[in-house]
Amino acid sequence: MRHQTTRLALSVAIALGVIAPVSAQTGSQTTTPPMQEETIDDLLREIDLLRRRVETLEQQRKQQVEQVQQQPPDLQPPPTRPAPQEAGQTAPKAADLTFNDQQGGGALGQGNLYNPAITIFGDLGVSASTRGDNDAVNRFNLREFEFDARAAISPIADGVFIATFGEELNDTPSGLDVSTAVDVEEAYVSFHTLPYGLTAKVGKFRNAFGVVNTLHTHDQPQVTRPLASQAFLGPEGMSTIGASASWLVPNPWDQFFELTGELINADGGEESPILGGPDAQNPAYLAHLKWFRDVGDYGSLELGGSYLYAKTAPDNDFDANVFGIDATLKLPDPDAPNLRGFLWQSELYASRNDVFTDPGGFSNNSWGMYSFVQRQFDQSWYAGVRFDYTEFPNDELRGPGDRDWGVSPYITWYLSEFLRLRFEYQHHEFETGGSWDHEDNFYLQLTFVLGAHPPHPYWVNH
Repeated sequence: MRHQTTRLALSVAIALGVIAPVSAQTGSQTTTPPMQEETIDDLLREIDLLRRRVETLEQQRKQQVEQVQQQPPDLQPPPTRPAPQEAGQTAPKAADLTFNDQQGGGALGQGNLYNPAITIFGDLGVSASTRGDNDAVNRFNLREFEFDARAAISPIADGVFIATFGEELNDTPSGLDVSTAVDVEEAYVSFHTLPYGLTAKVGKFRNAFGVVNTLHTHDQPQVTRPLASQAFLGPEGMSTIGASASWLVPNPWDQFFELTGELINADGGEESPILGGPDAQNPAYLAHLKWFRDVGDYGSLELGGSYLYAKTAPDNDFDANVFGIDATLKLPDPDAPNLRGFLWQSELYASRNDVFTDPGGFSNNSWGMYSFVQRQFDQSWYAGVRFDYTEFPNDELRGPGDRDWGVSPYITWYLSEFLRLRFEYQHHEFETGGSWDHEDNFYLQLTFVLGAHPPHPYWVNH
């Protein structure tokens, strides 16, 4: 209808443009040629027909609106959801937050039912170490290529499929094992319009333990994942098969509380130091509670707590209990919130893990943490430093008494929204079997995006 009305308006404008000069000429002459009189009469009749057509279309539109408004509430179209936070924008207000926007939730719209949104991420790198025998670091790396496809599959649900391709490096006692890994990192259906303010996911997805675990490799704030995240959740974090539900908790304080509960396979987290393996018993249980509030006009504070429980052996006396606390503070510059700002994030992990051995077993209590601060200098430049400390809840190559710590300054340069260059230096010290050693690692990372970037947490850079 909009296009019809536009064409009508253009026709009227053209007609008036023809009449104006003709009328001017008739005013300066005592007689009008018969041909001009006929032309003017035809144009006036055409304008009258166009005017009546516009009135008819407007009346039809009014009737359609009235018919929709008279429908029962359950038959009316669902309200549109606000677009997820895009990179470079300021932090959302608590009242504007929607469920799981940072994890890909939210309707993708009906326009791409037959044309999914497809994005390809490339993550390349080169690294060097002062330990010449560390073959996993002294090399060029095809870190990861990621294929991301997502689309609305019904008015209440979206479908997401993410596959990764890359090198898999295993530093074994016999040397470095390099292989090409293909993995379905995430494949789930997200239900974003459920009763009682609920949202849900079913399939394989990144688990809601803490903050950094929800991020894919290319979205990490540094080149390397925190040492504690690798030790407790796996080298690339924890992603398992199951079901997840999130609920915005009503409360008398008018605060933003989001509770997430997950029922997942314990034997599906193959790379997780806690989950995985033939001895794990399904299911595992995970819960995360998040509190969010505004700080000033542009800043935000987010606090969270996580808990993971799983059976690690057929014997019911063997289990794992993992606790986590996370905090994220974002303070953009009030004078230039999109150009300058400060970010602080920390996570603490603690576990009591019963390690099964044949015969017998033992209980391992361990903890780890990371904390980083980051400064944004302008639209394209970021710099920060991260501190790591971790023990090892369950590792075939590291004992219960082993521990690592490290410090990692880094700098990030966005050549564009779709191309990023990052340098990181890491001083890493580690204790193995009561003996301390150290290494200095240098990383250079190049990340690029083909297509539009899917939703990601508000605090992530671009």
